[in-house]
Amino acid sequence: MSNVAKFRDFLTSEKIYMNELNEDGTTFFRAEQKLKDGWKVLLVFAFNQDEDVADLFCFNVAELKNPEKKQDVHTLLNEFNANFRYSKLYEENGTISIRYSYSIEGDIIPDLAFRKLIMLLETAQQVYPRLMEVIWS
Repeated sequence: MSNVAKFRDFLTSEKIYMNELNEDGTTFFRAEQKLKDGWKVLLVFAFNQDEDVADLFCFNVAELKNPEKKQDVHTLLNEFNANFRYSKLYEENGTISIRYSYSIEGDIIPDLAFRKLIMLLETAQQVYPRLMEVIWS
């Protein structure tokens, strides 16, 4: 059974709903989640074509609309990235997101893989208040 099929079966057995999409040979699962304050993020679990690398994302953690705050936000992102071992935050076109990639050696362990995605959601929950302080200060 493929790693994609194992992950899909895990989601089904745990009654976790994620949209499955295929694009350019990449299979990915995505679901929108709300942070405690109601802000919506998009969680994505993507497999490469060979299903031996997983790229996990938490998109739209915050939006940076004021270019005058860009340097302050980047300083904060650098601080977060120095302190977080796995979750890496970045800003692209005014959207702050989180990424984590890892190699799948052999068969995927779906529960562990999904917990890594939840780690990104927890990171978003943790950093959101400080990001908002800097963005709105």
